[in-house]
Amino acid sequence: MTTLKRNMMLWALCLVSLAATAQSVPSWLETTHDFGKFRDSLKSVSTTMRVVNRGDSALVITRVQSNCGCTVAEYTRQAIEPGDTGSVQVTYSTRDIPGPFEKKVYVYTNGKPRKSTLTVKGSVIGSAETVAERYPFGFGPIRLNSASMPLGEVFRGNSRNAYISGYNTSSDTMLVHAAINSKYISCNVLPDTIEPGGIFIVSVHCSSAGAPQWGFNIDTVKMTAHSLHGTEQYEGKFNVMLQVKENFSRMTEKQRRNAPVIEVSTDKVDFETCAPNEPVTRTFSITNRGKDVLRLRRLFVPEGEGITATSDRDELKKGQSATVSVTLDTSARANSVVNTLLTIIANDPYTPQTQLRLVGIVK
Repeated sequence: MTTLKRNMMLWALCLVSLAATAQSVPSWLETTHDFGKFRDSLKSVSTTMRVVNRGDSALVITRVQSNCGCTVAEYTRQAIEPGDTGSVQVTYSTRDIPGPFEKKVYVYTNGKPRKSTLTVKGSVIGSAETVAERYPFGFGPIRLNSASMPLGEVFRGNSRNAYISGYNTSSDTMLVHAAINSKYISCNVLPDTIEPGGIFIVSVHCSSAGAPQWGFNIDTVKMTAHSLHGTEQYEGKFNVMLQVKENFSRMTEKQRRNAPVIEVSTDKVDFETCAPNEPVTRTFSITNRGKDVLRLRRLFVPEGEGITATSDRDELKKGQSATVSVTLDTSARANSVVNTLLTIIANDPYTPQTQLRLVGIVK
């Protein structure tokens, strides 16, 4: 090989090596932008973030992705030569959602690093119409998105978490507190110091093992709000409700064959027509047709009906019966119709709940 050919090959290898080591390097002039506070009447806000190519080869933005559909981005499509500047325009749409926000936009390039993260944040001040729609309940300047917290059905021994969202419509920072007089439910406000236009949550943790009743339980969360720079104080509340059930899923086939079986002598208790101020009592029987002990967990009539139900025994061996007395207090029910349900909760895995219709006329 001649010296000329050898030099040409070395020169070609050098060019290949230089091309291989050439790299584009994105350098962002800003990676976070704070829009501050603005009213939702603007509908959307935009900012442009610029990137400089600090490398020695062309920089190409291959794609841009946001972590929320309310944030869109437009970016420089052509190659950005070394030393030149490109940009990504980020637009946030309020979508009538008041409160603070923080959104991410991920920018992918052919440079190093391959992925860059841009952040936009701010706080949307909702209009009265928007707040009323999204937070229709509440007290004073504190608005809530729900007036109650139904936890649904929970097996005894299991836990359940839930939350209600709130919004501060006041022009002052509010200190919000929540409390509940319960041994099985706890609650907390996060954050408990809420700036004007700020969002918070009231979180509730329920441990059903400590629930006082089988079946329906209801507890009240009491809330207070204090103005940080003033003397205003407000009070509110909402109810937490759950159904505590027995979990029969772990019973063996033998246990199911030997399980208690509830039999109720009637499906309706009729008080007939009765005079006011005279308590009326009717009775029926419950019999255990199974093998194991039948336990009557609860006899339940909705509050406000003026009706109580009691059993002369709570545990029934095989073949035993219990007498249930249902008493109607007519003193507060003059000229009214009785039409409600008595729910019997027992440890019968096939019929854990039995309902009887209670009817009558106070006249």
